Amino acid sequence: MRLITTLCICIFAFSCSRTNQPIPQPSPGPGPAPDPQTPFVHTLTLLDSFMFYTLGPKEITFSKGEMKYDGSGRLTDIYSTTTDTTEDGQPLRPDTLDFILTYRGSDTLPMAYTNYTADLSALSGHGFLSYDDQGRMSQDSGTNGQNSWLYKYQYNERQITQSSGNGTDSIIIVNDNIVLWKEFLNIYSFTYSDYPNPFYQPALAKHIAPLMVFNSIDIFSKNLYNSSTSRYVNNDPYQVVNYFWTTNSNGQVISGIGTDAKTGAVIQYFWFTYR
Repeated sequence: MRLITTLCICIFAFSCSRTNQPIPQPSPGPGPAPDPQTPFVHTLTLLDSFMFYTLGPKEITFSKGEMKYDGSGRLTDIYSTTTDTTEDGQPLRPDTLDFILTYRGSDTLPMAYTNYTADLSALSGHGFLSYDDQGRMSQDSGTNGQNSWLYKYQYNERQITQSSGNGTDSIIIVNDNIVLWKEFLNIYSFTYSDYPNPFYQPALAKHIAPLMVFNSIDIFSKNLYNSSTSRYVNNDPYQVVNYFWTTNSNGQVISGIGTDAKTGAVIQYFWFTYR
């Protein structure tokens, strides 16, 4: 079993609507060697921090995180804390989520990663990555202290397939955006806007996309979506969300809301800051 982070832009916390709760005001936020290596692409506008606020049927979730880079501009860490508040208004201890990428020397692609959550620190995942002759992740293997995993990946023009002893999962790509991903019994699908995805990482997107997406962090898609649909295999959707985004003068998305497609109620809020 892999620990799945909840700080993603790929899958926001799908939940039922509650609109009678206070809205927090945003504040400025701060294995084997890869083979072959590819030229590093340095982006001038890197995502620095993010905040997600989700209204659920029984609890409210507020997540605040930051993106960390090294001196070469390589993404090294996605760190967040999430606080849940029950219907009775009792705050629970913030949970820490940490997704750390490890490089060897001046390599531009990570050789390993750690997936850490404070509540389950004994089950922190430690994975090692292998690449094919095009620099695409071909294998992800590791352990979390209780279980081990081995995932293998195959690529074609529009699909990435992940295979393991538990079966096969897939990511479908259209126009450089992930329009569907399936993992176990869950299927998530998206339609897209023209707004840029704050989490997009051009230096890593075509190399470790499945690692990040299957850990709920979409660094691959170039755009943000207009809508998302969540359902179980062979079932009708249980959640459809429509999104509306706000940009700054540079065209970067700085905030947004998600509304329940059935009721129109606002159920998600987002904020982003950049370097």
